[in-house]
Amino acid sequence: WHKTHTLHMHMHMHMLRLDGTTLRAATRLAAQARCSVASCAGGGIYTRHYINLSNGVEAIDGLLSAGVAPEALGVCRIQSSQCESQDYSGLLANLDHDMMLHLALGHECRVYDFGSRGATWVADDGSAEPLYVPRAIWWGLEWWRYALNDIWRLPAQRTPILRGVNVERNFREALGRLSKKERRRVKYYRPFTRDGLQEVRLSGYYAPAETDGERQLHRSALLGLSDSLCRRAEVGGTGSGRGSGSEREVRGLALFDPVRMTGRAAGSSARAKLTRHSRDEDEDEEMRQAWAR
Repeated sequence: WHKTHTLHMHMHMHMLRLDGTTLRAATRLAAQARCSVASCAGGGIYTRHYINLSNGVEAIDGLLSAGVAPEALGVCRIQSSQCESQDYSGLLANLDHDMMLHLALGHECRVYDFGSRGATWVADDGSAEPLYVPRAIWWGLEWWRYALNDIWRLPAQRTPILRGVNVERNFREALGRLSKKERRRVKYYRPFTRDGLQEVRLSGYYAPAETDGERQLHRSALLGLSDSLCRRAEVGGTGSGRGSGSEREVRGLALFDPVRMTGRAAGSSARAKLTRHSRDEDEDEEMRQAWAR
């Protein structure tokens, strides 16, 4: 290991271990998640899987083998360097819009990453075990979880713990330093939170990395995921990303062509169109401000 720390492991940090080479744990959990995909109104919880770039791509094969649909996989980017430097605003800026919307709707979001630095973690029962938990999992997700719960005013305000230390004061001060623009970006999704949601369902899964720094292998894994998506599109499976013809299913939808549609017209007709366009933009801005409030 590059570094050895004695760390306190708390189960409420939502860190679950993957079985390094075979990913048996990932496969089993993914299979459960596949079965739990149901309408939230019907009692089920939709699960979305996020690969933390770059080492997280090691989870792709195991998740797909477990039957997780390629469309259920997303990507995120929690940089360990930002965690080390306590770049709170930078980490929050990397919180993806896709993930925020899924979390606001009450869906479970699982983040997968693979660690290259080992450390000794001490559990509540006093047992110690060398584990490879990426900083993105035990540090980054804890900050994301705290910030979202707070800004969205969710009722379950858990105390954030890092290495067994209560860091609520640090996180609270970091929230206070966020600019209005940074808070507004996250706050935008607050009106979409599901009724009865107690806290965001955000969890992290980890295992020792086997391809750390191997960009070509990471590229191959991502291309494999792309191939899976393309094959599903070819056979026209459900949610397959089918392109041709699907746009006709949405009422009034038209393809914008920037070459043919220059926006240039003559006379009062052009002025009327521009006036109508400006009015639409004003209404959109009013709606955004209303949501922000």
